Order: sequence, then C-alpha cells, then structure tokens
Amino acid sequence: MYSRNFESIMINFHANIRSWARKNPRLKSILNIPYEWILHTGWWFRSRVLHSPFELDIGRHRIKLWPIGSIARPLYYGGFELSDRKFVMAYLKSGMRVVDAGANIGLYTVMASILTGPTGQVYAFEPGIKTFNRLQRNLRLNDCQNVIPNNVALSNTCGEMILRVDPKHPTFDAHCFVDSLDDAKEINPTDEIVKCKTLDNYNLGPLDFIKIDVEGGELALLQGALQTLKNSPDVTILLECTNNRKQVRDFLERQGFLSYLWDDKEYTLRSTLFEEATVTSNIVLRRQPLNNIF
Repeated sequence: MYSRNFESIMINFHANIRSWARKNPRLKSILNIPYEWILHTGWWFRSRVLHSPFELDIGRHRIKLWPIGSIARPLYYGGFELSDRKFVMAYLKSGMRVVDAGANIGLYTVMASILTGPTGQVYAFEPGIKTFNRLQRNLRLNDCQNVIPNNVALSNTCGEMILRVDPKHPTFDAHCFVDSLDDAKEINPTDEIVKCKTLDNYNLGPLDFIKIDVEGGELALLQGALQTLKNSPDVTILLECTNNRKQVRDFLERQGFLSYLWDDKEYTLRSTLFEEATVTSNIVLRRQPLNNIF
C-alpha cells in the first residue's frame, strides 16, 4: 500500500523531529502542543500503518525495537527510565556477563547485548509467553547473538507459578506479577501458568550485572540467587523493589550490599537509604563503591 520511499521519508521525518526537540528543550517547551501532536501521530502511523521498528540511542550505538508492548510507546516518546538507561550505558563494558530478570520486550537485554559485545554473555528471563515472543522478535531484529532467552520466572523454587495481570492496569503488560499456585484461591481467565526456577539452578558462575524488575517478586528471586550472589563478588544490581522492602533490604545487607542512586547529571553513584529510595526510584546495589569505573 505504501512505497518503501514514502515509509523511509516518514520514519526519517519523525526521527529528526524527536532528535531536534531533545537538543532544543526551550523551543520544545514553546512548541509543546505541536510537538506532542507530532509524537502521537508519529507513533500511531508507525505502529498502526507502517508496522516498522523505531530506534533508540545507547551511547555510540543505536538499537531497534518493534512498536509493540506497553513500554514501547513511552520509549518512543523518549522519557521511559531514562536515568536507569544512562546508568546501564555508563556501566556495561565489553565482555561482561549480565542477567536481565523481567526482560519484558527486551530493552535492557538488547542494550546489554550490544554494550557487552561478542565476548559478553546475556541471560534474559521473561515468563509470559506473549511478552517472551516480543522479546525474541527484538533480539532477532538486533541480531543479538550473545543472548540466551529463557521463558521462565525466577523465584526461590522450581516448578510452576501463576502469572497475573495488574487488576488496576489490566492492559499494561509491564505490570504482570507472579503468584504461588498454592496460595491462589482461583484461576482467572487472564492468568497464565508459567514455569519458575531459581537463578542458582542455572549455575551461571560469576556475574557482572543483574537487572531485576519482577513486580513484587524481588525477595523470592534474591533468595533463589543466594549462591550466585556469593559467586559474584563484584556484581552490580539494578533493582526495582515494589514489595517487602524491609525484608529485601535486610537480605541484601546480610550479603554485604550497599545502596546507591545514580546521578546522571554528575555521572556518579551517591549513597542512599534503601527503603526511602525504592519508593520512587530504581536503586543500584554493590558490595563496594565504584571508583573511577566511569
């Protein structure tokens, strides 16, 4: 229906507009309404008509993502987890070994794949089959040869669990959470029975970086990763903690981890209090400070 030349023109037009607006924040504020309209129409045209990937800058590299899934749209608009993305870009280096727990459509998986290069290794975990299929599409799109995707939930046991949608946001696939089959009073039509394993079960050896975004399953995941953490003395964790904050903090402190927030303006990590910081931000955890690593 649409020629390739027309598609290329539209893609380049919207990419240039987004780039221009990011580099000229004052003009963007003056032209906020037309800029927002351009973003909305650009997203609609790309996702509904062209069905074509969009691109994101990750330092000296660019990645491509299909415009499918709940986080794809805010990523296209530019602001989704921007500070966390900047930290990942600053921290990951060639040859590092990475785990992405709660990979969703693969934003951090693809970033890690490109930033760690052919000598690196990335293990991605996503339990929901629909989202896992989207993850695989984005891995193929970016030719991620150093990624091992796993259609599994990470927990403190091996077996099966229920993957449930957030009742407050039933269409937002980034807010699905796992629940125990034993504790479930009933199985809902939107529930999905998924496999679960412990991270220790994979015997991955020393890791350099773990990103955890598992919508309330943080404590169980960490309990099932105890030996992996002991085998990874220099590991850095980027954690979203939405449940059991005190228990998660106590567990991590027993393993010697300190809490930090990433300051993307000063390009440094700053010490913070775990429970206060995790209410509003994702948090960085290490056993010792990062000195001159950036």
